[in-house]
Amino acid sequence: MKISNGITRWCGIILGLLLTACGSDDLPKPSITFAHDGLEGRVITRLYADKQTLLAATDRGVYRKVSAQSTWEAVGLVDREVLDLAIIAPNHYLVMTERQHNDLVDHRLFETLNGGSTWQEIAHNFGGDEGTEAFYGMHYDDDNNALYATGIEALGVSYDEGRSWQLLSGMWHGFGQRKTIVKRNPVTNEIWFGGQNAFEQLVLNVYSLDTKELRAYRDLLPNPSVIYGIQFDRARPDWVMVSGEGGVLSSSDRGANWATLIGDVDYRFYFDVAIDPLAPATLYTAGWDKNWDTPQPLIFEVSDDGGQRWKKYRHTDPTLFGGVRSMIAVVEDGKTRVYLGLYRGGIMKVTIH
Repeated sequence: MKISNGITRWCGIILGLLLTACGSDDLPKPSITFAHDGLEGRVITRLYADKQTLLAATDRGVYRKVSAQSTWEAVGLVDREVLDLAIIAPNHYLVMTERQHNDLVDHRLFETLNGGSTWQEIAHNFGGDEGTEAFYGMHYDDDNNALYATGIEALGVSYDEGRSWQLLSGMWHGFGQRKTIVKRNPVTNEIWFGGQNAFEQLVLNVYSLDTKELRAYRDLLPNPSVIYGIQFDRARPDWVMVSGEGGVLSSSDRGANWATLIGDVDYRFYFDVAIDPLAPATLYTAGWDKNWDTPQPLIFEVSDDGGQRWKKYRHTDPTLFGGVRSMIAVVEDGKTRVYLGLYRGGIMKVTIH
């Protein structure tokens, strides 16, 4: 058994080093290393950083990794799928979960005050007087001690850590598809949120906390489409980047005009884009083909000019479930590392040299 485990580890290292770069030959080619980081078989839906602790929301609970540790550890809710997690304070998290049993779907909100050692279910009134409904995206705004969440057609805010909710935009118990991403631009005081509507059209909405006005975008990418990722840059308050089914877009004027950074990709899904914390002009992304049952290649994409040009790196393991559903870029040991959450493939760690 020890010999077999050793061979497996060495094979993983060798496969991680065997990369094939493709794209424009004139692009600078950073040196990168792939290394599998565990949680094989899991669907990694979201990745977060709580100071030096990394958190993974998966189809089987929450996992945690302290940067000094080499392995991920389960910290609860392993019988439930985690839809989203909000970091209220260090080791204080709120988690919206889902569990399916036969034809019934059960949604519950949990809270931990000790980093996942114990969890308590939280009663809430997201959904108003007609009864509770699930919310699928969460974002905590520590400037205003406000928690924002999105349902099917509702944008809500809570000032008591998820217990009681006020409707900001839309309607409770609406009809359509989930809105799974919500973020506040801390400079412009706008809430950006998105997903898809009942007709599989892209939905991207912007709600101003100052004016209470809403503006909407529906035709940024060829439909059917959906928005999954939103990124801001404090140094550029009017800049925003969004990603989803069909590509990656950016705007330098708060959405008045849009530039296509990645497009014409035959409906490939881009769940997020990571900004290098040491070099903000460098962007990282990776996609997922809509394939649940068979392996697909991991293709890691790098741009060092703000998304104008991209270099692709393909992992060579043909058995890998390499579709990327989440990512986060952090600094460890003085280097940028990008953690990729795969669909049924666990977590891949990419080190930028």
